[in-house]
Amino acid sequence: MSRLKIRDFRRNELIDAAIASIAAHGLPDTTLATIAEQAGVSPALVNHYFDGKEELLEATLRRLTKELAQEIRRLTPANPTPRQRLEAIIDGCLEPEQLRPGAVLAWRAYIAQLPLHPRLASLQRTVNRRFRSNIRPALRAMVAPEMVDETYLGLYALIDGFWMRQFIDPNSFSMDDARRICRRFLDWAVAARRS
Repeated sequence: MSRLKIRDFRRNELIDAAIASIAAHGLPDTTLATIAEQAGVSPALVNHYFDGKEELLEATLRRLTKELAQEIRRLTPANPTPRQRLEAIIDGCLEPEQLRPGAVLAWRAYIAQLPLHPRLASLQRTVNRRFRSNIRPALRAMVAPEMVDETYLGLYALIDGFWMRQFIDPNSFSMDDARRICRRFLDWAVAARRS
């Protein structure tokens, strides 16, 4: 195995360990030592691959966002209609794999820490811009121009709200219900254009 592949493999192992450590300890109590223990390596080895906890946390958030983007791409058909693009986004965000315990806890922990970590906050702003740039063009083709921003905000809030609610009380609804309600919201927005 080449040196680069070994490095990538080890970094991915440490990111997996960071997600597991956050799930077990929460972000504030996750340290290089807890990550190292989870990975079965020494803290010095973690430091060899990452320049401190913040760089490792940033790499973890990047990995989670990359996994989400890959899932959305996988669900998006070739030459999608605007509606198909939006449905792939809804389904990707509310996919069970995105809601696995370690990933959900990592996302929640990051969100809580954004005011304290400028690099993480900057990365989250980039994620938000990409999300907006993927949703708004599809909405422009579907709803009245004056409703694009409002519909975008409503859809974003629904997705995030269902995501958070699933973590808080997973038995209160199914993800099929959540996806159906998001689609119905789009139907209402499109119908309002015709009225």
